[in-house]
Amino acid sequence: MRNWFAILRESLLLELLLFLCHVSNLDCEKILGQENEEFDFDGLPGAQHEFKVHIPGSTEDCFFQPAVKGARFHVNFEVLKGEQFIDFYIRDPQWQVLEYQNYKSSGQYSVESPEDATYAVCLHNAFSRLGSTLVYVYIVTFVMHEWVQFQQELTDVNILAANFSQTLTGVQEMVSEMRSSQAKARFHVIKDWYLVEGNNTYVQNWSLVQCILIAAAAIIQVYSVRRLFRSSNVTPTTAKPRA
Repeated sequence: MRNWFAILRESLLLELLLFLCHVSNLDCEKILGQENEEFDFDGLPGAQHEFKVHIPGSTEDCFFQPAVKGARFHVNFEVLKGEQFIDFYIRDPQWQVLEYQNYKSSGQYSVESPEDATYAVCLHNAFSRLGSTLVYVYIVTFVMHEWVQFQQELTDVNILAANFSQTLTGVQEMVSEMRSSQAKARFHVIKDWYLVEGNNTYVQNWSLVQCILIAAAAIIQVYSVRRLFRSSNVTPTTAKPRA
């Protein structure tokens, strides 16, 4: 009985600790003291999005990404399935074309935003009228000047050194390059997966057809051989042969 009460008490204490931890972490997703919905929660200012989208034939689809002044705006895309070539546009808030890549299966674009703006990433499946095209898109924005505010907070707690800002800038640039390389690697992995899946379906279907053909050929061969050696029944005669 005493052991049962000890187990119950430990369970209640554990649930209380979990509840307190949950309450203390309700406001943990804040950047520089402010909540930010457009944030990739890895501890660095900015936002990133990666997704796959089906573009129907002769259809243009656009995706909008806000960027503040001084932010680096970077886009990668690659066709995974369907028509292997599409048109790629980047439009500014005035709907003017900043970048146009015609008849491409993959590409990228990067620009530093001169003002607070919302950019449109448009994909046009102009080379296929009936079939849809599966496209993988990777969008990332990061703001370098926000490191100044981050630096000030580190100075308040006596962590910042004289060259810390320059080091963080170099680290952020290397992290951005690494993310771009990882996105390209993911593009190739997903594209190879679709290729392997298609080849597997093709091999299975042809193997099934060949098995059916082999079974049919075997049945026909057995039937032909048995028919070849088939003989008619001969009725024996009782008359004796002449001497």
